[in-house]
Amino acid sequence: MTVSIISIQGAHGGDIISMARQLGCGVGELIDLSSNLTPLGLPPGLREALSEKLGEISFLPESGSETLISLFAGEYGCKPQQVLAGNGTTEFIYAVPASVKSRRALIVAPTYADYQTASEWAGLKVDFFTLQAEEDFALYFNRLSARLTGGELVFLCNPNNPTGRVAPTRELLDFILAHPASEFLIDESYLPFVDEPSLAGFPLPANLFLLCSSSKIYGIPGLRLGFLVAAEEKMARFAARRKPWGVNRLAQVAGEYLLAHGDAYVQAVRDFIGETRPGFVARLAALPGVQVVPGAANFILCRLSGSMTAAQLREAMLGQRIMIRDCGNFTGLDAQYFRVSLQETGRNERCLAALAAIFGEKP
Repeated sequence: MTVSIISIQGAHGGDIISMARQLGCGVGELIDLSSNLTPLGLPPGLREALSEKLGEISFLPESGSETLISLFAGEYGCKPQQVLAGNGTTEFIYAVPASVKSRRALIVAPTYADYQTASEWAGLKVDFFTLQAEEDFALYFNRLSARLTGGELVFLCNPNNPTGRVAPTRELLDFILAHPASEFLIDESYLPFVDEPSLAGFPLPANLFLLCSSSKIYGIPGLRLGFLVAAEEKMARFAARRKPWGVNRLAQVAGEYLLAHGDAYVQAVRDFIGETRPGFVARLAALPGVQVVPGAANFILCRLSGSMTAAQLREAMLGQRIMIRDCGNFTGLDAQYFRVSLQETGRNERCLAALAAIFGEKP
């Protein structure tokens, strides 16, 4: 039976609960390589920490997540007054465009679709700075600079989703400082997967909004926990209009536990990716008709060079109960692009074997 999932996944990957319902199977029967989550599962001790504090859902959480914010600030060396915790980074992706004086958004593409949606909802004119496939989607700051006129809100994901390309943090910071007339929203949701420092650890420019996520690196997207970081004066104006109790109690508990105990886990994830990614990429690239975009994150962008589209490949993989991401709806990509994320070794092998069978190769 062929099942179309265009209406289910829409602009996002990882909707595994809806997918299982659509396919008539259990969530545990699906391998999700579409959502870019950690390959190592829940961090050790997190399940127990949540279970121990489960009774606290009978009380209101801290209205401003003060304990959580203090721990985050201590981890990154910034001030608590420069940090807000929220219901995932998505909350801030939609809140920031509505809060700035910018009338135009400039989005470095291809990238996460919600930047465009949030900007349009806020009434901003949307333009794109589109990276080039023939240059492997490399970002050249001099070209981006030529597109800045002042007064725009610039969206940049680092590492970029879906390309996996990384802009060195120091170079990115220097670029932001060199363009004080523009506002920047930098999304570091995938930065913990690579060996680059966060902008949160540097003196924060007045024209920067920074997003940091707990969902991807710790594998807790269902808890919805993200952070917004900005200079103190900017944050004071933004925070004055925040609603109380924006983070539920279990998300607070998880964040507090992970900020206190998560460093070794994050390093283990980086080590796993460093050991696993090169071999996985080499085997992907060896498949006939598959071109791999160079990158460094926990996910890999590929392009099909034959007649098969990414939507067709996605349907074929679903027949093996494996979810991949059709990237045809990303601005700047076409119907031939798909993305897969690294998971634990057994799931990676199943993915490669399924792809090899589809392309008529021995795994």
